[in-house]
Amino acid sequence: MTATESSTDDTALELRRSGRSFAAIAKTLGLKRASDANDAFNRALRTRPRDEQVVLRDEESLRLDKLATKVRSRKDLAAEDVNRQLRTITRLREALVAD
Repeated sequence: MTATESSTDDTALELRRSGRSFAAIAKTLGLKRASDANDAFNRALRTRPRDEQVVLRDEESLRLDKLATKVRSRKDLAAEDVNRQLRTITRLREALVAD
């Protein structure tokens, strides 16, 4: 990993901790997709000491819980759209706990 990639990853982590969406982080960092921002966040998370990783995972898990609750409560979305968004949240959770 280059110093630039490491800096991008660290910035992605800090932006996410401040409450930014992965889409907003991608835009800010000039990444192509929100999934690229999620990848950067997870790479940065894994460089932290284990005790800090636990805190970061707990914070992100709470954000994902809130997002899932929000998605489930949306009456303006078709069931298939709700399910698609919930599947995305599940993938984010899986990436969060992967080593």
